[in-house]
Amino acid sequence: MSEVAEEIEKYRRAAERYSHVQIAFFGGSFTAIPAERQEMYLETASRFLRKNGGFADEFRLSTRPDAIDGDVIKRLRKYNATVVELGAQSMDDSVLAKSGRGHKAKATEEASRLLKEAGFVLGLQTMTGLPGAGEESDLETARKIASIGPDFVRIYPTVVVRQTQLYRDYAEGRYVPATVEDAVRLCSGLCEIYAESGICVVRMGLQATDTITRNGERSEIAAGPYHEAFGQLVTSYDALETVSDRICEIAENKGKIRFGYLTLVVPSGRVSDMVGQRRANVEALQKRFGFSKVKVVTRGGGPAQGCFMDGAGQDAARFDSGSETANAKTLRILNKSFRNRLAWAVSEETSERVISGITGGNPGEIKVLNVTIGVEFRE
Repeated sequence: MSEVAEEIEKYRRAAERYSHVQIAFFGGSFTAIPAERQEMYLETASRFLRKNGGFADEFRLSTRPDAIDGDVIKRLRKYNATVVELGAQSMDDSVLAKSGRGHKAKATEEASRLLKEAGFVLGLQTMTGLPGAGEESDLETARKIASIGPDFVRIYPTVVVRQTQLYRDYAEGRYVPATVEDAVRLCSGLCEIYAESGICVVRMGLQATDTITRNGERSEIAAGPYHEAFGQLVTSYDALETVSDRICEIAENKGKIRFGYLTLVVPSGRVSDMVGQRRANVEALQKRFGFSKVKVVTRGGGPAQGCFMDGAGQDAARFDSGSETANAKTLRILNKSFRNRLAWAVSEETSERVISGITGGNPGEIKVLNVTIGVEFRE
């Protein structure tokens, strides 16, 4: 009990900077440990709640789906717990069995129902690339998770950790982990499913630690799609695909064209998401479409304004980053097919000039198209 109190006390000064503070029990299946020990932890931590003269507002915790029942819920409510995350991992029973999870998808459905009915904020943690899972299985898991209606989701692509059964299966060729590229593409599709249901994805990929890392002798990771900035890789991938789709739309009815400059206008703080790791997106756009120059700029302190055109060439809306109404209108008019992505193109404008490849001959005329695209990102 003294260790619990000491650990919480470490954060008192830091917590004073925040208007809302939670004490979190993570790293294990909290409600699967003996009830007396749960009571001990919660009783000790409850001294630090504001209602008891402390600095924290509530508890949150993570646990297994098959460790939730009526008694557990009564205990959590008694001690002012408000957020519960369940390690669902997959909604495919065969995948759960091959992964040794010890419960079926029905347990996730039932535990989620009990928690939602009791008024808890519900989070579901999922994994991709588990033994026996394919892309369609992972997509179907996302669809079933979305139908449950959690408040938020975490997505963890499976990595191979040393000294585990999965590591032995990998070493003996029985398990083949996904590549980073395949995991990024898949997670982009999963995010689209969750966004369609209004479910927030709060994290993608394992958080880096001293031993959860790609490099170094102490790394516990032997293989698999681990990257310290995995979530950003997914966002950058989505931004690239969104911009590419918009450029294809622009070019579709333009006849014989050559692309000149591309300018991408992004919110402040989102340049790296658009540029991509090691300028991967910039180089990909130049390679795919032949742009001589790709520039990523921010709107700066004030709103960026301009007359942007929809795909049919009609004046759709004044783009004003400071106006929620203008942005919402632009999204409705310009971007119905992309609104569920992590990134989406809200606006564009083009300028053209005609050059002649053959002196004095119309057949040699080519339009050089400069393109400006505004890109928004889901928070």
